[in-house]
Amino acid sequence: MIIRTIITINLPLPKSTILSSVIRKRIPTFKYFTFTLGSWGVVTVTIDELLPKLVKKVDILLEYNGVKVLDRRVAELLKLIDRYGSILLASKSLGVPYSRAWEWVTKIEYVLGIKVVERRRGGVKGGGTSLTDDGKKLLKYYEDLLKEYGLHELQLKKGFRGIPQLMIAGSHDIVLEVFIGYLRRKYGVDIEVSWIGSSGGLAALMLNETDIATAHLYDEVSGTYNIPFLRNYWLDGKVVVIRGYQRELVFAYHPSLSFSDVDEILEGLVKGEVRLVNRNVGSGTRVLLDTLIRRFCKDHGLNYRDVVSNIRGYGLQVRTHVDVAKAIIEGRGDVGLMLRCSAELYNLKYIHVKWENYDFIILRDRSSKEYVKRFIDELASNELMSLIRRYPGYKVNEELGKVIYS
Repeated sequence: MIIRTIITINLPLPKSTILSSVIRKRIPTFKYFTFTLGSWGVVTVTIDELLPKLVKKVDILLEYNGVKVLDRRVAELLKLIDRYGSILLASKSLGVPYSRAWEWVTKIEYVLGIKVVERRRGGVKGGGTSLTDDGKKLLKYYEDLLKEYGLHELQLKKGFRGIPQLMIAGSHDIVLEVFIGYLRRKYGVDIEVSWIGSSGGLAALMLNETDIATAHLYDEVSGTYNIPFLRNYWLDGKVVVIRGYQRELVFAYHPSLSFSDVDEILEGLVKGEVRLVNRNVGSGTRVLLDTLIRRFCKDHGLNYRDVVSNIRGYGLQVRTHVDVAKAIIEGRGDVGLMLRCSAELYNLKYIHVKWENYDFIILRDRSSKEYVKRFIDELASNELMSLIRRYPGYKVNEELGKVIYS
């Protein structure tokens, strides 16, 4: 692991001059920079005047194989998880979104190949999360480095921001994003949404850290969605599963490319002829993609692990379907598995893969909560139906809003 000592020198823009506002409007993305105002014909600042105003900040950053895994903020998150026994409360105390906290933890575990957080049943009330021995050692290592370099210790705030009235965590969906906006406007409710993937949503339920989980996890053995995965998170008999809607998943690709079918795309990935934009670990889309690659390998007598390690872009992970489409348009990849809606939104070419079920999973003891009940009731509303008709790649059946498991 590489230790980097980061020195940041900040020069705040002057607030008292008219020119300051002009510069801020012309260069809005620069928070701090050195400039000579003489070229603007108003004020000249010399280097001798600037030097005493420079603010120097030194910190420790840990990298592994060139990838950042730990800095002060992430270390503070780990310490707060250890304090509260909850990723949710740790994120609230630190002032970062719940999804961001999950992302940081998942990245450490993925890059280093170790578990730093142990997820146990219990959640906010029972302390459902704790640092593993490896997590504690990593945190101590970072704190020892701060002392060794004479830097400030980790500063933890006391208390945390309020818990929202309704929490939704799980798989990203475009229609749900718009639908949640409608619920906020109609009821004036504080809703927090965390796109942490289908598996992350079920884990959050297990920890009692969300009201509703969204998922589209496909079980290849049974050919069904979501319910077979409940036992993996000790949720059997403790949740109700409510049927959502169906979504069309496609392999989308850059308009300059051409493919005849899914197998040709998979062959191009395996041979390294095209670059993949992947989804985050734990997302239902990632599970399906790995299933497709595994099938292809079996049909062609290939070793799955060897193939995956050689797919260009397999390690490029993004959190939402829209992020996949953006990455392709920006030239960071050639192909990705995503919702048809996202593909059409960005004018990408695409090939149909399958229709999937996107469902809502709720803990039984949360189902009577006011805004959970309202959410369930609104699933049968004309508003949701009109949204589904408005966006391509969506459809419903007579089970929408009905309990399919309890």
